[in-house]
Amino acid sequence: MCKIMEQPGFISIKMGSEALRKMLQVEFRKLDVNQLRPFARACFLGDINIVSKAVLDGTAPDLTGTETPFKLGYNTLTVLGVQRVTADVPDTLKHMDVLKCLLRSNASLDVPDVIGHTALHHACTSPHPHFEAAKVLLENGANVNAQNRYGELPVILPMTGGDVKLTTLLLERGADLDIPDANGDTPSKLAVLFGPQISAVAQRWGRKKTGETAPWEKRQCENCKAKANGLMRCARCRVVRYCSTECQRAHWKAHKPQCQSFSTATTVTLKPELREVPVLGSVSELTREYLGVATPNSRAKPAPGLRPISLASRNMVIKVQLPIESYASLAPSASGELLVYTKKRDFLCTVPRLGNEKAWDAIAQKIRSAGVRGVKAYFAAELKSPSELVVKIADVLAEQPF
Repeated sequence: MCKIMEQPGFISIKMGSEALRKMLQVEFRKLDVNQLRPFARACFLGDINIVSKAVLDGTAPDLTGTETPFKLGYNTLTVLGVQRVTADVPDTLKHMDVLKCLLRSNASLDVPDVIGHTALHHACTSPHPHFEAAKVLLENGANVNAQNRYGELPVILPMTGGDVKLTTLLLERGADLDIPDANGDTPSKLAVLFGPQISAVAQRWGRKKTGETAPWEKRQCENCKAKANGLMRCARCRVVRYCSTECQRAHWKAHKPQCQSFSTATTVTLKPELREVPVLGSVSELTREYLGVATPNSRAKPAPGLRPISLASRNMVIKVQLPIESYASLAPSASGELLVYTKKRDFLCTVPRLGNEKAWDAIAQKIRSAGVRGVKAYFAAELKSPSELVVKIADVLAEQPF
């Protein structure tokens, strides 16, 4: 373990990062909280009386220092405690009060532990990330882009755990999704592995950084910007949404130049195979299982079942996913079956290339050029009949959380 850690710079997989993670986890489980010095133990337990008294009377240790061979700072000890301690001992479980007291007393915000984790890294770590602790640390100036020995930013941790709320908080505070880790991977590149909700958040913030927008990015009226459910779509393009006919009329002059109707020039027609398709496990859950990342929602799940499929003619928003050659690299295959479904999975089908060559190739090219990591994209579509699915590929919609 020491030999791996003695290497300079960030530690990549080739340098032994995965072996190091496992060894550190084993050693960390041996940490006995009862062996901590009184002040450190009080931080871990959230005992505000002991902590505040020691700070006031000058008996507290140097708050820029660390404890244990893991080099845990006092903010880190407090965060570790709020994630783990549940026993209601008198005067304990006041971790947020302890954290604020430490920060007022100039406890080091970004002191790294033995593997480079700051208190913010720990607050963002599954299976028990702590939103309030992360928020307090950020409000007091914690470095949102601090990198540990693996080159990881705090933001990759809630992304890995599928925590949209905490991921969004870090992005609002300036987390940079384009900083590479030791393996050269950036959070923006890895986002697609952690589920559609995380992918949608990452893509949305990427566009915000460049000033770009995408159709269906926000659930709001295009004219008055009111946010609501049940918005009506423009009957011509079926993409832009309005809260009322009055708003649609008021916005028509601005919308007309960009309004592309469903036509042979903007759509492709697919012949779906509507056989009942088993509900598929997600790439994100497979990724978390591979990485050994537990989340609050991790639990044994029933075997996949079959969902009823609606064949009624209708307009809808669909996700189209290319066949994957390798889930390790997410490399799309040049043949095979497209997987197509709605958010509620009340429409789910496959589309083989055989018999759909021209349309299949056109939509595949659009996904590769404008989709998420070149493997999936969202489109407006119309199911005209069980054998005719019209997909508007001229407008690639913003990533949706499904």
